[in-house]
Amino acid sequence: MRTHEHRGVTGFPGPRWALCLLPLLWACSNSEPGPPVTLTSVTPTTMSSSECVDVKVGLTGELPITLDYGTSTVTVDAASVREVFVGPQRFLPSSLQWTEGGFTLPLPAAMPEGKHDVRVLLSDGSTLLLPASFEVTAPIQLTGFTIDYVLDHYPDEPFTVVIRALGVDAGRFRGKVQLSSSHALLHPTQGATFQDGVLRQEVTLTGEPGNVFLQVMDCQGLQTQSNEFRLLAR
Repeated sequence: MRTHEHRGVTGFPGPRWALCLLPLLWACSNSEPGPPVTLTSVTPTTMSSSECVDVKVGLTGELPITLDYGTSTVTVDAASVREVFVGPQRFLPSSLQWTEGGFTLPLPAAMPEGKHDVRVLLSDGSTLLLPASFEVTAPIQLTGFTIDYVLDHYPDEPFTVVIRALGVDAGRFRGKVQLSSSHALLHPTQGATFQDGVLRQEVTLTGEPGNVFLQVMDCQGLQTQSNEFRLLAR
């Protein structure tokens, strides 16, 4: 008599799949451990207490893996990072953006001045540490921003906006700003990091033809707007 094999949600025959998977899981759980996870770098290493910046934390080694015997899965567990601290500022895994060689996190303004440890707490209970690796300096003096003259553009046509910090410390500004427009949909809404007080940001506008202007605001509330220009009809 011919029997029918039971197939699970994965589409593999249940008993045969289990027999094949168990040695694999045993081998994964009993293999030689990979290189230990270590913190390698923090970029940038400083910020002003009046800026909001993105900080990249470099990692090397192998993060712990998750073996799920119930669903027969073997995955690298990026969520094995339980918490990250930069000084007193705590970050949960949901706020981390994973990139090649580490992750990026958003540091807010008003961080305490001085040098701070960077700590990463893993789900296995271990802690990674880079002591005194990040420094918060005194506030920089900005008076606002200005936006270079913007020409007319077509909807969904990328163009570059040049934004400049103003004030005696303008050249030292490396923070971020929020971007918006008077009525069209602007993308992106968060600018990249300023370099020497200047941001050259590619943007697109989506909307009906008409007059429009751009708005910029940093995390301290300093803001400005561009000249009025036209979103052209195609």
